[in-house]
Amino acid sequence: MRSDVRDLLRPWLGEDVAFLERLSDDELGQLCDALGVARRAEAKAIAAASDEALRQMPAPLRSGIARLVGR
Repeated sequence: MRSDVRDLLRPWLGEDVAFLERLSDDELGQLCDALGVARRAEAKAIAAASDEALRQMPAPLRSGIARLVGR
């Protein structure tokens, strides 16, 4: 598990990822869970924002733009 978390966080933390070595397996599990919750919340917020942005567009353009952005 440690290497998975390290590999996941390396792009964001760079070499500062070494602090993960000091965490216990339980703490790493909690960190993984927290990151998963945060990613799901972020995805939900982005979807809501893109839906709101589409609602602001004129109706004739909406479906074409929605297809273009994958909605």
